[in-house]
Amino acid sequence: MLTSVRYVLSEHKKNMGLIGRMAVMDSQKQTLRSSIGIAWTYFHDLLYFGVFLLFRFLISGSGEIMGMNQMVYLVTGMIPWFFMSDVLSQGSMAIRSGKGIIQSIRFPAVILPTISVVGIFIKRILSFLLIFAVSFGFGYGKSFHPILFVYYMFCMICLAIALNLVLTAVIAISEDFRQLHNALLRVMIYTMPIIWDFSRVKAIWSNVLLRINPIVYVVKGFRDAFVLGMTQDLLYTLYFWGVVIGLFAVGSFLQYRLKKYYADFM
Repeated sequence: MLTSVRYVLSEHKKNMGLIGRMAVMDSQKQTLRSSIGIAWTYFHDLLYFGVFLLFRFLISGSGEIMGMNQMVYLVTGMIPWFFMSDVLSQGSMAIRSGKGIIQSIRFPAVILPTISVVGIFIKRILSFLLIFAVSFGFGYGKSFHPILFVYYMFCMICLAIALNLVLTAVIAISEDFRQLHNALLRVMIYTMPIIWDFSRVKAIWSNVLLRINPIVYVVKGFRDAFVLGMTQDLLYTLYFWGVVIGLFAVGSFLQYRLKKYYADFM
């Protein structure tokens, strides 16, 4: 396990410049065929945000959620989810979609998951400005905590990279897992406090079960950064970083063991 972790870290260190260049190319490639380019990404975000806001309004009216305006509540949860959703859908296909590179040249396949994550982040960076616009527009500017914002951005990217190391490896060798993954991804948004809040979850066991998903930590964290201040407890923070480190270790092991066989499986 330690050998595989050292291998992954070493390949990333040696190829930092390549990762950056290919990430920029990847972010451009994702919207290359569209006539208005990357604008479709933000149109997609605004459309989904509007639909979920209408859905929330029809169910619960115009009241506040956790003491904040419901539009602010939704946008602080949905924007980080949009990023993670792209990683889970597009990013998880990084090795499958890069099979031409893997089969034709001696390319370090282990950096492909990270290239995909960084490319998606570059493409979506302007989406996070929507959180600032909405939260500051509704008068929450004084509640903004820049240190927490930077910390949770870091958490989100670390989780995305660790998770993508695992997913890209398994999806590259298993079509059945890819189908299961796609099915779970369609319903995952409804299992997180994005359009609902934890005050509605009364049972302790279900509350704990829902918090097992590490993306919940990130979603709650962005609300902390923009409105609530520090609300995550130490135990939950330790759990989150334990999951990230565990995913990175497992992902490194899978990438190290499977790198010789990707071309054969694909």
